Amino acid sequence: MNEVFVSYKREDEVRVGRLVQALTETGLSVWWDRGLPGGESWRQQIQTALDAAKCVIVVWTHDSVGPAGDFVRDEADQAKRRGVLVPVLFDKISPPLGFGEIQAIDLTHWKGNSRDPFFQDLIAAVTAKLEGRPVPPATAAMKRLVRRLTWSSLAGTVGIGGLALAFNLFSAQDQVCAVPFVQPQISDLCGSLGLGHRPSQAERLAWEQCDGSCDALRRHVEQFPDGAYRDQAAARIAARRISQTEQWTPTTKHLALFVGQASLPVRDEATARSAALALAKPSAERLCKGFAATATFRLNGSTPDAQQWSCDRVVGGVTCGFEGEAVCELEERRVEERENCGH
Repeated sequence: MNEVFVSYKREDEVRVGRLVQALTETGLSVWWDRGLPGGESWRQQIQTALDAAKCVIVVWTHDSVGPAGDFVRDEADQAKRRGVLVPVLFDKISPPLGFGEIQAIDLTHWKGNSRDPFFQDLIAAVTAKLEGRPVPPATAAMKRLVRRLTWSSLAGTVGIGGLALAFNLFSAQDQVCAVPFVQPQISDLCGSLGLGHRPSQAERLAWEQCDGSCDALRRHVEQFPDGAYRDQAAARIAARRISQTEQWTPTTKHLALFVGQASLPVRDEATARSAALALAKPSAERLCKGFAATATFRLNGSTPDAQQWSCDRVVGGVTCGFEGEAVCELEERRVEERENCGH
């Protein structure tokens, strides 16, 4: 039985194939739908494998989060409800709405190396899911930050010698970067060198524009994945509030309506048609009341609309019937959701 299920968009098959190969080489039992035969059982085979998997890796890309990625989002939703979801990013995008609170493992720069720290984070997360343990915190970003700090400090020592001494080999970085004068220039300089956990000028200016927008925060994390505000942005996203606004929009629905000829003739065709419309009025009301039985619609009125008349002259006058529609005047309920990730 394959314990790991990989959900992806067909357009990403080449990249996902490299991931599946790397996972398999670590000893994991992986299922993906490459080479799956067609036919009526195609979706059932996928569903069976999805239900049996102890871990579901969902690959977020431009294609899988787009309009054509319904199947991927559906599989991700099922995995999320079961608590077996491990999302990864192949492109610099924000996960679909509803999946942002689960930290995706960043494989946007992964080249297939199984020793890559970000790939190792993925293996650790998958192993935890298979063993029923909480997923451990990712460490790759911190390792990359430490590496950048090391190289930045060396560059600072070579390029601006005295500055490195002032930082006293990292021990006084926070104090020096936060000195109250010549700000924000000193802080921006620290950020550009990767010192003192300070943002670069570009990150600082971008952060000031985030306000309470959750999408802006997601874009910020995407643009500055190892930035100084990453944890703060992630905390705001995790604590986001969702408000709902109810709106009722006028709409019209049409239902098929058939009215037979009246049994009693009347003196002329115009009167016969009026009688048929009057006879049709209760039928139209009954049909339209079906909408009002749900919480989605409110019924404002119903009208019979004759489209094809059938009139005959009989002894005593004229009888008429028609084929047409019941025109239902309604209001449709729509709920608009808004995210707020303010302070």
